[in-house]
Amino acid sequence: MIYHLLDDERGLVLVDVRSGECHVLNPPGLVTWSVLSAGGTRDDAVTALASRYPAVPGDRLRADVDTLLNDLREAGLSFADGVVPPGIRRVPEPVAVPIAAEVPGRPQLIAVGFLVVAAVLLLLPFKVAHRVALRAGRGRPALDSVRARRMVAEVGRAAGWFPGRAACLQISLATVLWAGFLRRRVDWCFGVLPDPYTFHAWIEADGERVTTGDEPAYHRLKPLRGGQ
Repeated sequence: MIYHLLDDERGLVLVDVRSGECHVLNPPGLVTWSVLSAGGTRDDAVTALASRYPAVPGDRLRADVDTLLNDLREAGLSFADGVVPPGIRRVPEPVAVPIAAEVPGRPQLIAVGFLVVAAVLLLLPFKVAHRVALRAGRGRPALDSVRARRMVAEVGRAAGWFPGRAACLQISLATVLWAGFLRRRVDWCFGVLPDPYTFHAWIEADGERVTTGDEPAYHRLKPLRGGQ
């Protein structure tokens, strides 16, 4: 398997660019992975977790590490004496993400509002935004693609005015939330390009991919799976 790793202080994401499977680890999982991938042992990982989470009993930490190791083995990521399995590629530089270009004209306030909400959600652990997005469209009819394109364009216009970070992730999530507000559903999709590594997020409405322009063929990822 060939995996790309994206990590920050909130956790870590493992992406198999061949199968499209995506696994997410929370901060304790990131600590464990960091120790093992640096050549540490299971006990070293437990020690590192104990220093970071002194209030958690040692037995609980050991059990959590063992659970994570079992999950990694099932995903084809077996550690041997703390060595990263063959085929693993760590991305050394920040992940490239398409940024919204400024679009002329004043955006609708509703588009600005949902962009702000999306930006705030994405400051939290990613699983929070993911769950909110799933609930936004659950059990609702699909939004038609024509209206979806208009909404994406409008959120893109708002992104040009937005003072904070407004990339494809924020724009696509804002559109998902807006559709949910209208009691309609659009699908939140993710993809990667392996070399150079680029992440992209977009929406699909009624089975049709809605983009903001000419884009390469990204490897579409499967839904995120939770981990320690």
